[in-house]
Amino acid sequence: MICRVFILLCIFCFSIGSLNASEKGKTITFAVGHDHDKMLMENYPIYRASWQFLNQSLAKLGYEVDAIILPWARANYYTQLGKADGLFLAANLPGREQWAVLSNPIGMGVFGAFYHKDRKDEHAIIAGVRLGVHDKILTGYNTYELLEVATAQQGFKLLFNQKVDRLIMSESYGKYLLSTELIEFKNDILFDSDMIEKRSIHVAFAKDIAESLKAMAVVNKAIDLGISDGTYHDVMTKNKVPESMFLPSLDK
Repeated sequence: MICRVFILLCIFCFSIGSLNASEKGKTITFAVGHDHDKMLMENYPIYRASWQFLNQSLAKLGYEVDAIILPWARANYYTQLGKADGLFLAANLPGREQWAVLSNPIGMGVFGAFYHKDRKDEHAIIAGVRLGVHDKILTGYNTYELLEVATAQQGFKLLFNQKVDRLIMSESYGKYLLSTELIEFKNDILFDSDMIEKRSIHVAFAKDIAESLKAMAVVNKAIDLGISDGTYHDVMTKNKVPESMFLPSLDK
């Protein structure tokens, strides 16, 4: 009798353990930047909409999303090591293919240059956080000096103080910064819409890690589902994302 009870107890414990393992397997982890929570709360529509869209679409497949919040450079490296399933958000920028494969697109981002209102026609000194990934934009400028800055915040301070002529970066992220932590610069810094490039927005996954690629397959399935059932359009519209940032086939 005691032996039978012991066997049943073992079976019960094994079943609970299997259930817990299954539940853990239903979570997708995304490495995100240190200001992830602030981006969701403040004026950054494409970021907030993309996060909500993925959460809602993955939930329909039985998955939860967990954010691993890190400084951006560490979030990038964390994903490359496979410690997070994917990197959120990731534009389709040159050089990323060295370590990553990208999910199906979930939007479009505009990249270009911010400038000081008193130096509209100056473009001799160009600054950027990672100049190498903005190659197409840079070819449009006749410049004699390229300055790589550590952060977008540092670049905006140089721009505000008229130490540089252009700051190359994402339009949406730049406007987010200027409406939140750098609001004192907002009235003096503008975006040059005459020279831009558009790139698709994705989640990036480590191309050499099997578990990361499995997670990408789930995310792609969720993206396709969310687009086909109308979740994508509803979320983008609710968050007032500009139609120019919708996927090209859905921007009208």
